[in-house]
Amino acid sequence: MLKNSRLNITQFLVIALFAIAPFVMSVSDSEMTEVVSARTLPPIVSTAASIIRWSILGILTVMWFVHLKLKKGFKISRPVYLLSLFYIVQFVYAVVDGTDYIRFFALSILALVIPPVIGGAIGQNLRFTKTFIYCIAFFLFFSLLLNGHLVLSGQRFFGFVDNANAYGISTVFWLVILLLVHHYHPFNKRLFYILVAGVFLTMLFSGSRNAMVGVLLIFILQYYNKLRSLAGSLIMLILLLTVVSYFIDLSFVLGRFEHLSDAAADSGREDVWKRAYFAINNNFWLGNGMNANMLIAGTGNMHNCYIRFVLNMGIVFTVLALLMYFLSILSIFANKRKVPLILTGYLAIYGLMNVGEDYFVGIGSSAFIYMLFIYGFINYYLTQPKAYN
Repeated sequence: MLKNSRLNITQFLVIALFAIAPFVMSVSDSEMTEVVSARTLPPIVSTAASIIRWSILGILTVMWFVHLKLKKGFKISRPVYLLSLFYIVQFVYAVVDGTDYIRFFALSILALVIPPVIGGAIGQNLRFTKTFIYCIAFFLFFSLLLNGHLVLSGQRFFGFVDNANAYGISTVFWLVILLLVHHYHPFNKRLFYILVAGVFLTMLFSGSRNAMVGVLLIFILQYYNKLRSLAGSLIMLILLLTVVSYFIDLSFVLGRFEHLSDAAADSGREDVWKRAYFAINNNFWLGNGMNANMLIAGTGNMHNCYIRFVLNMGIVFTVLALLMYFLSILSIFANKRKVPLILTGYLAIYGLMNVGEDYFVGIGSSAFIYMLFIYGFINYYLTQPKAYN
C-alpha cells in the first residue's frame, strides 16, 4: 500500500476519473453480442460512468475557478495554453457558424482547467499515482474475465470497451502510465512485468493498427538507449508468439496489415470520405460548417479527424487549429525542465491515431480523458519547483 496514503479531495477525484474513464465506452451493444459472441455489461454501466465522469469534471472545474478567485490558482504551462487554443480556434468557427459551439466551448474550458488540476494533485504527492497501477491491473483482469474467450476463438479482443480500436488506445495510455510510474516510483518488478505483458498482448489481440504502432513507438522512446540489451528479450518475445500461434489463431493480427489500401473500402470509410471530398473541393478555404460531417458525409465519426476538420472548417481554420496542437508539443522541448519523452511521444501518437478516428473532437470518449491526463503529467513536470515529490 502507499505510504502517507491519505488522499485529499482533489487526488480522490483524479483517481476516480482515471478509474471511470474506460467504462465511459463500455460494451453494452446487444447486436455486437450476437455477432462476435461477446459478453457485455448492462447499459446502465456506461450511462452511470458518463454521469460520474461529467460530475467529476464539473467539480474539478469549479475547484479550478475557486482556487483562481482565492489567488491560489493552479499553475498552467505553455503546452496547456496551446492545447486550449487548439480548441478555441474551433470554438470561434463554431460560434460564427452557429453550430456545435457548446461542444467546442466545453472542450476549450476542460483543456485549460483539467490538466493543471491533475498536475496539481500529482505535485502534492507523486506517490499517489501508484493507485493508477492498481486500476490498470483491474482493467486487464476484468477485460480478460469478460471477453478473454474472444482471443481463444481467433476474434479481435476489446475487453469491456465498446470496440477493439477504443481498447487499443486504452492500452497505449495504460502502457505510458505503467512505464512512467514504475520509472520514478518502482513497484514490485514481477507485477510490473506481468502488467506490461498483459497490456502488450491484449493490445496485439485487439488488432488495432494504430495501437500497435503506438505501443512500438512508446517502447522505443522509453528504451532507446537500451535497445541492444533488449535484443534478447525481443527474440524471446518472438519465440513466445510463435509458440502461442500454434494454440491461438493469430492470423487476424497479421491480416490487419495486409491489403491496407483496401481497408478503408472494406470498412465503409471510403464512401464517407468520397462524399466529403466533393464538398471539400467546393469550399476548400473556409469549409462547409461545423455540422457538415452530418449533413454531407452522413456520419458523426468520419474515421479521420483531419478530413473532418477540412470538410467542416476549411483549410484556413484547420491549419490554424492544428498549428496550436503541434506547437503545444514543440513547446515541451523548448522548456528547460525535463519531461519524460514518452509523454511527448503519446501526444504525437495521439495525433497519428486521429488519422483513423475522430478522437480530437470526441468529448464523450475515453480518449479525450486520456489526453487530459497526459497533459496533466506534462503540466506537473513543467510547473513544479522540484523534479519529484
